[in-house]
Amino acid sequence: MIVRILYEKLGPVCFVPHVEMPTLFSRSMRRAGIRQTFTEGMSPHPKISLGPPLPVGVFSLCELADLWLDEEDPSCMDRLNDYLPEGLRVKRACRADGRSLSKSCDGAQYLLCFKVNEMSKAAVGILSSRVEKVGPSSVGKCLDVIMLKPYEASPAMFVKLLSSEGVISSWGDIRIVRTKLGRWDGHEVISLL
Repeated sequence: MIVRILYEKLGPVCFVPHVEMPTLFSRSMRRAGIRQTFTEGMSPHPKISLGPPLPVGVFSLCELADLWLDEEDPSCMDRLNDYLPEGLRVKRACRADGRSLSKSCDGAQYLLCFKVNEMSKAAVGILSSRVEKVGPSSVGKCLDVIMLKPYEASPAMFVKLLSSEGVISSWGDIRIVRTKLGRWDGHEVISLL
């Protein structure tokens, strides 16, 4: 059975690289007693497919992963939270519909929070030509930004672009949080779970 999970990645766990997440999930599932499906061959690995990569240091409220399990019920994911590190929490789980994450995810929404309000005002003009949608957030000094093709474009692009234009000096001037990940319907990003 393939189970799709929606999880958040907050606090110190945001410094765990994307490539290490399958190992982290596999070890936590083993501790929770959840039976995993492994690849075949000389060096079997747990079958896990992650959503679009997230740079180290970026928080997320909505990461996606597909997990291949030898279990029959997706509710087995409920006990996984007790074995995950602090800051990593499965919010929802259900059977996957068969479409891979790479074919299902074509949009991502981010919250960009700046040290100073003037930075966010200057960023609007620069980002508007590079992203699908950008506008002020309900949170002060922040912008809501929607980017298409999250597998091809990283949120690190925001930092590179804004620092090259002199709006920010480095990662220290901005905090990025991925708030939605899923399907772009032409107006907004619709979560897959």
